[in-house]
Amino acid sequence: MSLPPESIEVGKCYLTHVGGLSRVQRVVTLTPSGQVMIEVRRKLHHHTVWIPEERSLRLFAVSAECEVPCDWTPEAEGDNA
Repeated sequence: MSLPPESIEVGKCYLTHVGGLSRVQRVVTLTPSGQVMIEVRRKLHHHTVWIPEERSLRLFAVSAECEVPCDWTPEAEGDNA
């Protein structure tokens, strides 16, 4: 499932699926040229870090399934997969 690009908002986090991986991504900036600056949440040595990335807004919206809290985890939904 994807979201309309115009629904993507700065400061919000989205659950995305890219290459078979689910990740929480936070939108930092939307540019006039159609790019989105994001931070991807990853675990690194038992700590959570946010890694900056840039991609097209269209591709980001296609990969976004839904808005989630920035601290969302599958366990919070009862999904142990």
